[in-house]
Amino acid sequence: MQPDVITQYAHEHIPITKHMGITVLAVDDEQISLLAPYAPNINHRETIFGGSISSLGILAGWALLWAKLQVEETPNRLVIQASSTEFIKPATDAIVACCQCDRAHWLTFYTTLKRHGKARITLNAETRCGDIVVATHTGQYVAMRT
Repeated sequence: MQPDVITQYAHEHIPITKHMGITVLAVDDEQISLLAPYAPNINHRETIFGGSISSLGILAGWALLWAKLQVEETPNRLVIQASSTEFIKPATDAIVACCQCDRAHWLTFYTTLKRHGKARITLNAETRCGDIVVATHTGQYVAMRT
């Protein structure tokens, strides 16, 4: 799946992603990276707003799973069930969140979804501002077959 397809879907179906200027930089079978520019995500301290950082971490996991499920042509409803963001340093420029899902975890998740119609998976994302890790995110996602 192409990054611009995921970006367009997110902008159309999750409107805040368009307001935040989020774009998918790269995606493959096991990982995704998303960019959030500085200007639309600035706070009163002239750093990236914590809510934007948290949202980007959530979206990184969600978008990776959404793309993988689209490739599998599996109709589903995908949601975030639990979310935790650790803020490490302030971000003073654009941020990039990266999320990975290795093959073994994916196969367990996907097999459970096919077998039981519902599956959970926990994914981690790391958000960087340049070379500096500014936050980590852990999210539990749930897919339900439709």
